[in-house]
Amino acid sequence: MMFRTMLIAAAFLAVAPVAAQAEDGVIFSPAYELCLDKPANETTYGILTCGEAEIKVQDARLNRAYKSDMADMAQNPAGKAALLKAQRAWIVFRDADCATIRAVSGGTIASIYVQSCYLEHTARRAQALEDLLKP
Repeated sequence: MMFRTMLIAAAFLAVAPVAAQAEDGVIFSPAYELCLDKPANETTYGILTCGEAEIKVQDARLNRAYKSDMADMAQNPAGKAALLKAQRAWIVFRDADCATIRAVSGGTIASIYVQSCYLEHTARRAQALEDLLKP
Protein backbone atom coordinates (compact mmCIF):
# COMPACT_ATOMS: atom_id res chain seq x y z
CA MET A 1 0.00 0.00 0.00
CA MET A 2 2.86 2.37 0.83
CA PHE A 3 4.47 1.71 -2.57
CA ARG A 4 1.21 2.49 -4.35
CA THR A 5 0.81 5.73 -2.44
CA MET A 6 4.37 6.75 -3.26
CA LEU A 7 3.85 5.84 -6.92
CA ILE A 8 0.72 7.94 -7.14
CA ALA A 9 2.38 10.85 -5.36
CA ALA A 10 5.36 10.66 -7.72
CA ALA A 11 3.07 10.62 -10.75
CA PHE A 12 1.18 13.61 -9.47
CA LEU A 13 4.33 15.57 -8.74
CA ALA A 14 5.64 14.76 -12.19
CA VAL A 15 2.62 16.10 -14.04
CA ALA A 16 0.65 18.43 -11.77
CA PRO A 17 2.73 21.61 -12.06
CA VAL A 18 2.81 21.47 -15.85
CA ALA A 19 4.05 24.70 -17.38
CA ALA A 20 4.40 25.91 -20.95
CA GLN A 21 7.60 23.89 -21.18
CA ALA A 22 8.21 21.00 -18.84
CA GLU A 23 11.60 20.33 -17.33
CA ASP A 24 12.46 17.69 -19.91
CA GLY A 25 11.69 19.97 -22.85
CA VAL A 26 8.09 18.93 -23.47
CA ILE A 27 6.34 21.92 -25.00
CA PHE A 28 2.76 22.81 -24.14
CA SER A 29 0.76 25.69 -25.54
CA PRO A 30 0.76 29.00 -23.64
CA ALA A 31 -3.04 28.70 -23.45
CA TYR A 32 -2.67 25.58 -21.31
CA GLU A 33 -0.67 27.34 -18.61
CA LEU A 34 -3.09 30.29 -18.68
CA CYS A 35 -6.02 27.91 -18.35
CA LEU A 36 -4.48 26.12 -15.37
CA ASP A 37 -3.62 29.43 -13.70
CA LYS A 38 -7.26 30.52 -13.52
CA PRO A 39 -8.61 30.12 -9.98
CA ALA A 40 -11.81 28.59 -11.36
CA ASN A 41 -9.75 25.76 -12.85
CA GLU A 42 -8.22 24.59 -9.58
CA THR A 43 -10.91 21.93 -9.34
CA THR A 44 -10.72 18.46 -10.85
CA TYR A 45 -13.26 19.54 -13.46
CA GLY A 46 -11.25 22.66 -14.31
CA ILE A 47 -7.96 20.78 -14.59
CA LEU A 48 -9.58 18.15 -16.82
CA THR A 49 -11.17 20.82 -19.00
CA CYS A 50 -7.79 22.52 -19.51
CA GLY A 51 -6.15 19.16 -20.16
CA GLU A 52 -8.75 18.11 -22.71
CA ALA A 53 -8.22 21.32 -24.67
CA GLU A 54 -4.44 20.84 -24.56
CA ILE A 55 -4.69 17.22 -25.68
CA LYS A 56 -6.51 18.49 -28.79
CA VAL A 57 -3.73 21.02 -29.40
CA GLN A 58 -0.99 18.42 -28.95
CA ASP A 59 -2.82 15.81 -31.02
CA ALA A 60 -3.14 18.30 -33.88
CA ARG A 61 0.56 19.13 -33.51
CA LEU A 62 1.44 15.43 -33.60
CA ASN A 63 -0.70 14.82 -36.69
CA ARG A 64 0.85 17.79 -38.53
CA ALA A 65 4.36 16.59 -37.74
CA TYR A 66 3.55 13.00 -38.75
CA LYS A 67 2.01 14.07 -42.06
CA SER A 68 4.94 16.37 -42.75
CA ASP A 69 7.47 13.62 -42.02
CA MET A 70 5.61 11.16 -44.23
CA ALA A 71 5.46 13.73 -47.06
CA ASP A 72 9.17 14.50 -46.68
CA MET A 73 9.91 10.80 -47.08
CA ALA A 74 7.94 10.48 -50.32
CA GLN A 75 11.03 9.12 -52.07
CA ASN A 76 11.97 6.86 -49.16
CA PRO A 77 9.50 3.95 -48.96
CA ALA A 78 11.56 2.16 -46.31
CA GLY A 79 11.58 5.28 -44.15
CA LYS A 80 7.83 5.74 -44.54
CA ALA A 81 7.20 2.10 -43.63
CA ALA A 82 9.48 2.38 -40.61
CA LEU A 83 7.74 5.54 -39.40
CA LEU A 84 4.31 3.98 -39.86
CA LYS A 85 5.41 0.94 -37.84
CA ALA A 86 6.93 3.14 -35.15
CA GLN A 87 3.82 5.30 -34.90
CA ARG A 88 1.56 2.29 -34.52
CA ALA A 89 3.87 0.85 -31.85
CA TRP A 90 3.95 4.21 -30.05
CA ILE A 91 0.12 4.28 -29.90
CA VAL A 92 0.08 0.80 -28.35
CA PHE A 93 2.78 1.82 -25.85
CA ARG A 94 1.04 5.07 -24.90
CA ASP A 95 -2.26 3.33 -24.34
CA ALA A 96 -0.66 0.55 -22.27
CA ASP A 97 1.41 2.98 -20.23
CA CYS A 98 -1.59 5.17 -19.43
CA ALA A 99 -3.67 2.06 -18.63
CA THR A 100 -1.05 1.27 -16.00
CA ILE A 101 -1.54 4.71 -14.48
CA ARG A 102 -5.29 4.08 -14.45
CA ALA A 103 -4.80 0.68 -12.78
CA VAL A 104 -2.64 2.00 -9.93
CA SER A 105 -4.48 5.27 -9.35
CA GLY A 106 -7.55 5.72 -7.27
CA GLY A 107 -10.01 8.32 -6.17
CA THR A 108 -11.17 11.42 -7.95
CA ILE A 109 -7.65 12.47 -8.90
CA ALA A 110 -7.10 9.31 -10.97
CA SER A 111 -8.68 10.97 -13.99
CA ILE A 112 -6.12 13.78 -13.78
CA TYR A 113 -3.23 11.28 -13.63
CA VAL A 114 -4.51 9.39 -16.66
CA GLN A 115 -5.18 12.53 -18.68
CA SER A 116 -1.74 13.86 -17.80
CA CYS A 117 -0.23 10.61 -19.02
CA TYR A 118 -1.91 10.97 -22.42
CA LEU A 119 -0.97 14.64 -22.61
CA GLU A 120 2.69 14.10 -21.74
CA HIS A 121 3.06 11.19 -24.16
CA THR A 122 1.36 13.09 -26.99
CA ALA A 123 3.44 16.23 -26.50
CA ARG A 124 6.67 14.22 -26.34
CA ARG A 125 5.79 12.28 -29.50
CA ALA A 126 4.82 15.47 -31.34
CA GLN A 127 8.21 16.94 -30.45
CA ALA A 128 10.01 13.77 -31.55
CA LEU A 129 8.22 13.83 -34.90
CA GLU A 130 8.97 17.54 -35.35
CA ASP A 131 12.65 16.82 -34.68
CA LEU A 132 12.84 13.62 -36.74
CA LEU A 133 13.90 15.09 -40.07
CA LYS A 134 15.60 18.25 -38.87
CA PRO A 135 19.15 18.63 -40.19
